[in-house]
Amino acid sequence: MKHINIEQFSNGELTQQINREMEAVARNIADPNTEAKTARKITVTITLKPNEQRDFITTSITTKSTLAPTLGTVTALAVGKNLKTGEIEVGEIRNQIPGQMNLTDVETQQPAEPVQEVNGKTVDTETGEIIGETVGGNVVDLRKAREA
Repeated sequence: MKHINIEQFSNGELTQQINREMEAVARNIADPNTEAKTARKITVTITLKPNEQRDFITTSITTKSTLAPTLGTVTALAVGKNLKTGEIEVGEIRNQIPGQMNLTDVETQQPAEPVQEVNGKTVDTETGEIIGETVGGNVVDLRKAREA
């Protein structure tokens, strides 16, 4: 019997299908969301169907890959009541103790202007600097205060 060149079989379609499945397997292996050690498999099915006279054979080639499934994930949810609205809320717990407030939970009030009047003095509320006072008049030398 004359051997069939697998690379040229079905005008190279068998090789193309195997290469396509190999690429899918390689992508699956490289995916960090799949188990690394799970075996992958490529199945090649060649179906040969002869005619009644047995002088002609129809062939069908199919390839199928068995890939590793994506890894599942686990998370934790916290259920609580919104103190402002009274509605029940569900949220994913991340790096926070349940019930602990986050800085994003606190609404901060920003002054409309960075300069305000405090105790009769003009104060820059961003820096705490008293505007218009002379520097040096009320300087405290902490080294001298510690020695005294």
